[in-house]
Amino acid sequence: MADADLVLEGGGVKGTGLVGAITALASATDPYTFHRVAGTSAGAIVASMLAAGYGPAELNTIMTDLDFAQFEDESPLLRHAGKIGEGVGLVLHEGMFLGQFLHDWITKVLAAKNVHTWADLHQDDPGSSLPEEQRYKLVVIVSDISRGRMLRLPWDYRAELGVDPDTQSVADAVRSSAGIPFFFRPFHMSANPDVTQGHGDILCTDGGMLSNFPVDIFDRTDGQPSRWPTFGVKLSARQTIAQAGWDPDANSIDLAKSLLSTMQNAHDQMHVDQDSVAARTVFVDTTGYNATDFHLTNQDKMTLYQNGLRAGQNFLTRWSWADWQSGEYTTLR
Repeated sequence: MADADLVLEGGGVKGTGLVGAITALASATDPYTFHRVAGTSAGAIVASMLAAGYGPAELNTIMTDLDFAQFEDESPLLRHAGKIGEGVGLVLHEGMFLGQFLHDWITKVLAAKNVHTWADLHQDDPGSSLPEEQRYKLVVIVSDISRGRMLRLPWDYRAELGVDPDTQSVADAVRSSAGIPFFFRPFHMSANPDVTQGHGDILCTDGGMLSNFPVDIFDRTDGQPSRWPTFGVKLSARQTIAQAGWDPDANSIDLAKSLLSTMQNAHDQMHVDQDSVAARTVFVDTTGYNATDFHLTNQDKMTLYQNGLRAGQNFLTRWSWADWQSGEYTTLR
């Protein structure tokens, strides 16, 4: 068995593609086990289950059996109003859907593996360059829109929220990270008023607004050589600027979508453009699928899974830990 850390990009309902890539890595000739996992949005959902102890086959079953349409949970007062109700939810509550089903579902899934608070994911790792308070199996990225900053949870609980991470719900952090703007209502996360200017909570939404692919989060900063690689999985084919699509922003809705996409991708694209990052990244082609298509069929899910599986298998044919360490990134393309 080979050790690795893993970083999973966000991508809404396209997350089944992540499971396919994970399956490929975990079933390699020298199978990888994942020491630490980080993720944003859908990546946070899959990462949390992986960190809790679910294997690739279990992940595939969970994602295949899940009816994503259940995520479209409107309030009882608006449930029968159709698109009008969704519009009212967006205008009055900053999101068309409650996000309560998502929260309840991930709470139940994690609890089945006895994961409730971050104390259940604490990790004894004396060889790590991370300080003791950052030694956890899982990190999820959350956007704190109350103060306009990125949170790396559980790492930032004490400094930014003034609370003990080991008492905080893992499901709360995952729900916050997966709160796609405009679709789900922002999540109110408890905080110490002494740290948050007198407020007892902060407003959180999709971590992808600030970093959808935090691929360098586990990289050592103490000058010592890495003990094992960090792999990334992106839910898009690798593109150059010349290959990137063109969006004319024909109307206000298209413009809003482009603004959101730019916020999610521009920061991380600078990393992906580096050969050293691209060489350790599995690029899963999800062309034709949207992050907010909550009505995917089982065939759609199978296609995404198979795309991820093939991408992971192709990645393994060219990956070499020794070459990456020596800086021979171009041989890994």
